[in-house]
Amino acid sequence: MFRFLVFLLVVLGLGILFAWVADNPGTIFLEWEWLAQRLGRPGEEVGIPLTLAFTLLVGLVFAVLLIWGILRSIIGAPTMLSKFFDNRKREKGYKALSQGLIAASSGDASTARKLTKESKRLLGTDPLVALLGTQTAILEGKRDEARENFKTMLEDDSTRMVALRGLFLEAERQGEPEAARHYAQEAAKSAPSLPWAGNAKLRYAASDGDWDTAIKTLESNRSAGLVDKTAAKRQRAVLLTGKAMAKEAENPDYALKLSKEAHKLARDLVPAATTYARVATRLGDAKSATKILEASWKTSPHPELAEAYSVVRSGDSVQDRLERAKKLSTLMPKDPEGNLALAIAAIDATEWELARETLEPVLTSRPTERAYLLMADIEEGQHGDKGRMRDWLARAVRAPADPAWVAGNHVSEEWLPVSPIDGEIDAFEWKVPVQQLSNDSAPVMTLEELKAETTPIDTVEAEPIEEATNVEDAVIIADTAAEEKIAEPAKEVLTAAASAAVTATSMAKETPEEETSATEEIEEGVSFKDKAEKKEIPEPQNDNKLDTQADTLADKDAMPNKLATDPKDDDSDTTVEFPLKRRPDDPGPHPDKEPPKKGFKLF
Repeated sequence: MFRFLVFLLVVLGLGILFAWVADNPGTIFLEWEWLAQRLGRPGEEVGIPLTLAFTLLVGLVFAVLLIWGILRSIIGAPTMLSKFFDNRKREKGYKALSQGLIAASSGDASTARKLTKESKRLLGTDPLVALLGTQTAILEGKRDEARENFKTMLEDDSTRMVALRGLFLEAERQGEPEAARHYAQEAAKSAPSLPWAGNAKLRYAASDGDWDTAIKTLESNRSAGLVDKTAAKRQRAVLLTGKAMAKEAENPDYALKLSKEAHKLARDLVPAATTYARVATRLGDAKSATKILEASWKTSPHPELAEAYSVVRSGDSVQDRLERAKKLSTLMPKDPEGNLALAIAAIDATEWELARETLEPVLTSRPTERAYLLMADIEEGQHGDKGRMRDWLARAVRAPADPAWVAGNHVSEEWLPVSPIDGEIDAFEWKVPVQQLSNDSAPVMTLEELKAETTPIDTVEAEPIEEATNVEDAVIIADTAAEEKIAEPAKEVLTAAASAAVTATSMAKETPEEETSATEEIEEGVSFKDKAEKKEIPEPQNDNKLDTQADTLADKDAMPNKLATDPKDDDSDTTVEFPLKRRPDDPGPHPDKEPPKKGFKLF
C-alpha cells in the first residue's frame, strides 16, 4: 500500500512538471561537437526544445531503472530460488508440526511420533519441534527421553519457561520435592508473574513450616497479581494461625498476637479463635478468650468453639461449665450445635432431664451420630439401662456421620493449615466426608416416638395380662417384670399363668358359658403376678429343681381342660380335647438345654 502511494505521488509530480513546461516553452542549447557533427552543423550550438529535453530525461531515468531491475533479478535468481524452496519446506514442516501436536493431544502416539520425525527433518531444531518430541515421549511413557528434551529446551530462551514447568511436573510426579522446588524457584526468578511458580513456591514453604517465607511469598504473589485481595487475606490468616500453633508452646505471647491478627483477617476461621482462646486461657486472660469465642460462635457455630468455651476458665466446676454452655446456646438458639454443647455439659453435670430436653429438637429434626451417642450416655448414666444404651448405639452406627475436617478425600481429627496430600493452603473444610454422603439421611423421630423411647424403665407397667394376644407377648411381659427385679421363681410361675390366661381369653370368645371360667383363669394369673411383686413366693435353693417344677406346671396347667370348636369350620361338630398334645413335627424342648428366654424388646 505504501509503494502504491509513492507511485501515485511520482506520477502526479511528473504530470505537474510537464504541464508547467508546456505552459512555459523554451529551447535548450547544447555545445556538444559530437552531436553538431552528427547533425551536419559543426561548430554550431544545437538547440533542443525544453519539452523534448524533459521527456528524454524521464525516459532515460526509467530505462536505467529497468535495466538495473533486470540485472538485479538475473544476479539474485539463485537466492530467490533458494528462498522459494526454503519457504515451501518450512510450510510443509509447520503443517506436519501442527498435525503432530493435534495427534499428541488426542493420544495418538504412533502418529505423533511419525509426524515428529517429519517435522524435525523439515524444520530442524525449531523449539516447537522439541516440544512436540517431548509430548510424544511423555505419551509413550518415555520419561527419561522427555526429561532430556526439557533440559535441551532450557538452552533456548524462548522455551526456557516451558522446560522449567515440564521438569517441575516431572519432579513432582517422581516424588522429588527438592528438584521440584529448585525448578519452581528458577522459574519465579526469571518470571515472577508465572502463577504456577509463585504458588508452588508458596506451597513448599508452607509444607515445610517455614511460615515467614510463606507469608513473604504470599505478599509477592499478591503484588504480582497472582492472587486476588480476598483470597490473599484468607491465606494470610491461615498462615498466621499455623505459625501461632507452632509458637504456642515456646512463646505464648507471640502466639496470642498472631492468632488475634488471624482472627481479625478471617472471623469465620475457627482454628484461629480456638488457638487464641487456648493461649489466652493459659495466660489467664479468660475475658478476652470469651469475647473472641462468642464472636466466632455468632459467625459459625462449631463444636471446637463450644469445647474451648466450656474450659475457658481453668478450675471451673461442672455446674459452672453448664452455666457457660447455657449462655453459649442462647447466642444462636436455633442452631443444633448449641443444643449438643448444652447436652454435653448437662451430662457432665448429671442433669439428665435437661440433657434429654436439649437433645429433643435435634432428634426430631435431623439426628446424627453424635446425638444418638449422647442419648446412649444418658440412658446408661441415668438408669443404667444397658438395653436401651445398646439400642441408641445401634442407631448411631446407622445414622449420618457428623461433619469433620476434610481436605479432598483425607479426613483429619484436627485442623491443619496445609493439606498433607498436596500441600494446598486452607484445604480443610468442616463438612461431611464424601464416602459417607450416601448415608446423608436418617429416619427422623417424632416427638411421641422420642418420649416413648426415653420413658424411664421404672414407669413401665408390666401388668395387663388380659391384653396379651399370644404366649410370646406374655413372656415379654414376664421378662419386663424380671427387669423390675422380680424373683426368678415368680417369673417362671407368672409365665405359666400368663399362658393359661391367653388361652382362657381366646376360649371365652367362643362360648358365653366359658366366660366365667376364662375370667377365673385371668384372675388366677393376676394373683400370681401380685404375689410375685410382693415377693411372697420364696426363692428355692435348687435352680434345677425350680426349672423342673415350672416346666411341669406349664405343661399340665397352662391349658384348661375345655372343649372348643374349630374356628375355621363353624358347621363342623368336631371337638378337641384339652390339654392338647404336641404335634408330631414339634421336637419340643431339648432335655439337656434350658428353653431360650425372650429379652426385653424396644420395637
